[in-house]
Amino acid sequence: MTASRRDFIKFVVAGSVAAGCPLDLTLLAADPAGAPTPGVHGEHFDVCHSLRDGRHFARPEATRKTAILIIGGGVAGLSAAYFLRGEDFLLLEKEEHFGGNAYQEEYLGQPFATGSAFAWKDDEGDQLSRELGMKLLPVSNPDPTIVNGAWVPETWRAGLEQLPYPKEVRESFRKFRDSVRKINLRERFLELDREPFGKYTAGYAPEITQWWDAYGPSNWGATTAETSALMGVSELQSIGGGEEDLRVILPGGLGCITHKLVELLRPQHHERLLGGATVVAVVPGKDDVRVTYLRAGRLLTVAAKTVLFCAPKFIAARLLTGLPAPQLAAMHRIRYAPYPVVNAIFDQPVYNRAYDTWCPGNSFTDFVVADWTVRNSPGYTQKHNILTFYTPLPPSQRSTLLEETGCKALAARVLADFQKLRPEHNVNPRELRLYRRGHPMFMTVPGQYTGNRIAAAQPLDRIFFGNADSGGPESQTSEAIRLSRIGAEWAQLVLAGKPGARELAQKALAASSDL
Repeated sequence: MTASRRDFIKFVVAGSVAAGCPLDLTLLAADPAGAPTPGVHGEHFDVCHSLRDGRHFARPEATRKTAILIIGGGVAGLSAAYFLRGEDFLLLEKEEHFGGNAYQEEYLGQPFATGSAFAWKDDEGDQLSRELGMKLLPVSNPDPTIVNGAWVPETWRAGLEQLPYPKEVRESFRKFRDSVRKINLRERFLELDREPFGKYTAGYAPEITQWWDAYGPSNWGATTAETSALMGVSELQSIGGGEEDLRVILPGGLGCITHKLVELLRPQHHERLLGGATVVAVVPGKDDVRVTYLRAGRLLTVAAKTVLFCAPKFIAARLLTGLPAPQLAAMHRIRYAPYPVVNAIFDQPVYNRAYDTWCPGNSFTDFVVADWTVRNSPGYTQKHNILTFYTPLPPSQRSTLLEETGCKALAARVLADFQKLRPEHNVNPRELRLYRRGHPMFMTVPGQYTGNRIAAAQPLDRIFFGNADSGGPESQTSEAIRLSRIGAEWAQLVLAGKPGARELAQKALAASSDL
């Protein structure tokens, strides 16, 4: 790499501790003198960590009342606000921006994702998109794998015969796929969710476990040894069968939905959408729920008739007083994976061969071409080739995201690993942007979907627990939206004093064998 090529490479860390800085490790040199400092934005966690560590905040008397208070401004909270836009609601979001894990960024007008990659045709995300006036476009591309320098399309279909492994390893891949495809999901639904997927990969070639140890953490936060067999078997039957690719998306990932929701809600409801408002206490009472939040250095309390808790359970467990002990224990049992995402912005075409490409054995699991579904649109020209690298970490490495140096080193490894995959990838990006999140994705471990999740998400008299971790079996935007739609209906029933709210919630939480 020459100095002239290194000069314009920038590194952006999104988060509260780190600041924008040059990536000046062995790979990249500093920006030239006078270059603008990259902007910093993203997940802020100082107050959250102080709550975790036992700090108690004062709870002033309520100065505002609302019928429905929504905690969290990600896709769950924003969609709940949209479904309740004719009601008296207030939404509190700890970040200055909205979107949560489905957050869209742009580079010179070109959108790209910082997570939440796609929806499925006709799922809740796709339906809401159409309702908002957007048409999500089909991906139409079976995912390839790059391994040992070879590019293998349709990995678990025709690609099995092209894997660059010895014959006996390829045969092991085929036997494993064929064996798993014979499993009857409906008949063994509960049994499979209580077993680890590693039970089914045992005895086969280790390359199979290596592949799933990339695929699992990227999709549901867990390696083969920790994944529910229900999740692993279901996914292999899907990607290893002959089904049509039903994924749909626009540039920006599912951040395109949250971006549109904010665009539609703000004109009439901007005073009801409060960013930079970190909830520090939720206290249920006989006639209302008192919610205290910190905003602009001030503690304020709202008295709400109902609450839609659209933030993860590990937050609910620390904010809510009076939770039943078994429910509190269930919330604490949910595990969450740390999940940074790195975007590499190139000023020339580097990779446009597939939408999502799997790369087992690297510092990232897979990468997505940001503008894949619009690349062939009439009149469209790709100005920048933006690749989104998914880089989930084991929970033991969560602390990597707390310090600037750890984030820089991780981004450097991602770039180095990508450039080594194939000779044509050895190109330097114009910018690297790392978006870090410490606990964004619940892990699909044995028993979570059919047992623990249901115990954790039981509604209280005036509190409904939304968010993707109330659904499943994996963390999906469609589940967050589905539960927000149910939560909006639940709140309206409670406010009207009508029966059926609890039954509605129970039906929404029930596990289904139709995955």
